[in-house]
Amino acid sequence: MKNKTFQKYITPVLFVLIGAAGGIVLSSVTNELSDLDFIVSIAVGVLLFFATIYLHIIIHEGGHCLFGLLTGYRFVSFRVGSLMWIRTKDGIRRKKYSLAGTGGQCLMEPPGEIGDDFPFVLYNMGGVIINLITALIFWLLSLLCKGNPYLHVFCLLMVVSGIGLAVTNGIPIRALVNNDGSNTLELIRNPAAKRAFWIQMKANALISDGVSIGDMPEEWFAMPDKKDYDSGLVSYIPYARTDRMITLGQFDEAYELRQHILAEVTGLPGIYRTILLSEDIFYELTHQKRAEVVEGIYTKEFAKTAAQMRSLPPILRMECLKAKVFDHDEAKFEKNMAEYEKLLKNYPYETEGENDRKLLMDALNQA
Repeated sequence: MKNKTFQKYITPVLFVLIGAAGGIVLSSVTNELSDLDFIVSIAVGVLLFFATIYLHIIIHEGGHCLFGLLTGYRFVSFRVGSLMWIRTKDGIRRKKYSLAGTGGQCLMEPPGEIGDDFPFVLYNMGGVIINLITALIFWLLSLLCKGNPYLHVFCLLMVVSGIGLAVTNGIPIRALVNNDGSNTLELIRNPAAKRAFWIQMKANALISDGVSIGDMPEEWFAMPDKKDYDSGLVSYIPYARTDRMITLGQFDEAYELRQHILAEVTGLPGIYRTILLSEDIFYELTHQKRAEVVEGIYTKEFAKTAAQMRSLPPILRMECLKAKVFDHDEAKFEKNMAEYEKLLKNYPYETEGENDRKLLMDALNQA
């Protein structure tokens, strides 16, 4: 209970502290930028603050990439905001993709084979390390450029943003997407988490190369021991197992497994839980067709979370079918379908997108 309370409040508390630190720096803007109007100087300070945060996101993901390459990982994708560069079977391609709960992401392919020992601390904590190093460098620079108010304020904000990003990613936090510190701590403590992490990263690399999850080794997705159900990283295995079943057309088996996961896997990150619930709704709309079950899942809280995750095909696929066969709202259906097609056009994982579209088209043809 204490840990859940900590996880619930730590993120907003950290952001308040970082905002306060930024505010303290910004309060000096009116003095530093004395040649500007008060309102203009504050506006300049705020813009500089957001610019430094964006720069530190790039630096953070660059840290993952740098330390990953230094420890034997292969590049797969690099994303900042919605701009993404991804390795495909046809080379590096630029795509548009975003994920709720993340400002960016650098995904890489781990070295070795399943079961091998492999490095993971530097890759996972590389972003935090580089943020702190950058903050230190800009603190030193701030001492040297006090005569230039613009550079001085920028340097101080780079210090605050760097420390802020390092703290929010370094302190273990479980959320919609678990952060670097949480993943690293699990990897250190639990060999099963290390195995699951290797499989997750390897599977992502194969998907980016055009391999369907249905064609990957079945043993990768064998159910973990119940003693590991509280692990966010291990929870990927049962989650991906349901995805594999759906891809192979095993819809009833996937439904039964989802009920087990949702009831028993306590470490399930919010993003997995929302997708599994979305798949439950899609299953109801195509198989059982129980209106009370759909209404029981599609609560205001679920709808709010799903709205943040419309960049994920399973979520938008469910929304399209629900608008068509449950809400009977043709205008909403057309709007969702247009958004869905646009999403798949830019979706970085082509084979995964094709599989998802087939599921929706089959469901609409049978409706």
